[in-house]
Amino acid sequence: MSSADGTNSDKHYWHQYIDTYRQAFRTLGPVRIILEYGVFRGDSIRWLRSQFPDAFIIGADILEPQPDWPQDDRIQYVRFDQNDPDHIGRSLRANGIRFDLIIEDGSHIPQHQAWCLTQSLPHLRSGGLYILEDVHTSHPDHDLYRAYCSDYAQPPATSLQVLLAFQHIRATGVPFTEALAAGLASKDFFTAEEVKALHADIAGIELYRRARLPLHCYKCGGNDYDYTAMRCRCGVALYETADSMSFLIRKT
Repeated sequence: MSSADGTNSDKHYWHQYIDTYRQAFRTLGPVRIILEYGVFRGDSIRWLRSQFPDAFIIGADILEPQPDWPQDDRIQYVRFDQNDPDHIGRSLRANGIRFDLIIEDGSHIPQHQAWCLTQSLPHLRSGGLYILEDVHTSHPDHDLYRAYCSDYAQPPATSLQVLLAFQHIRATGVPFTEALAAGLASKDFFTAEEVKALHADIAGIELYRRARLPLHCYKCGGNDYDYTAMRCRCGVALYETADSMSFLIRKT
């Protein structure tokens, strides 16, 4: 397969998200405009272009456009700083766009995932899809969680905990209350009002977790694995508790 089929993107060879995404895309109807946070080498943008040839795609990244990023008249790149939630909100409001599909694949820092979710979901059209990739970095067993969440007096409710809580209360019939919203609020993540707004804006939540070994290693590119240790021969762990989780969120 070519890079347009997703082969060069870690969505394919590491996370193996692509088949799940394609199934979700079939339910979207016409897709006219897409936003993806995080461009990296541009392979995901190439894949989205192949999936939605008639859509306009915006790639948001803190970097200036790079020479290897794909270019055509239906792709635009914008500078975005995920470390500034006010900047995210102002930029989205200024454009006044209702997106059909938003993919958050940026820094993977837990706070950034929360801020992008709260600021971006209001700009997704009804029935649209928000994909929060690599949300495993918000799991307490992940190094990024330890790096960015260990100094809090109480463990914060990240995007992972809040969205799993929404799934659970809907499945069990637990009423969504002011007290529940307050309990899910955390400094630097979600206010109680943001928790309530998210709950109202979300029609459905699905958590995808990779259940297989990656096709090849992201670090060395090989697939010579020590299956007993579940590690690549270069030392990379292949099957950790906090690895390859992605939320598919449907807007009301």
